[in-house]
Amino acid sequence: MFFESLTQRFFSLLEVFEVARVPLKFRLRGLAETFVDDIRCPTCGHDGGEEGDQGFVTEYTRVTFDGIIVVIQCEPCGNIFVPSEQKLGVINSNRLRDAVEKDSGNTGQPVYSNKEQVRLEVERLNAEKGSKIH
Repeated sequence: MFFESLTQRFFSLLEVFEVARVPLKFRLRGLAETFVDDIRCPTCGHDGGEEGDQGFVTEYTRVTFDGIIVVIQCEPCGNIFVPSEQKLGVINSNRLRDAVEKDSGNTGQPVYSNKEQVRLEVERLNAEKGSKIH
């Protein structure tokens, strides 16, 4: 499956929990963490409701050399997007790089080195999804 990757395999270590005024916090222990302060779908404007994260799924999130790049799918409209305002933190860059490369070797999945590469992949996913509708 395309999305079986470091993110998927380490999901048991990846903690997602709410913090006051920070709808999402992702942590891959000892390697990286990312905070997403505000989530709003660029297509339909959905803002996550009262809790700030309702109606969004994060199954497309990727682990890159730059850290955890949060990718969100809006449940109301189906759009997949990379929130522009993410606070990335790399705890141990050497271990993170090794983990990403090792996972790619084990799964055959591509290595995404940065946020821009993930954003381009998201554009491709949305384009594929759109072509299936027609």
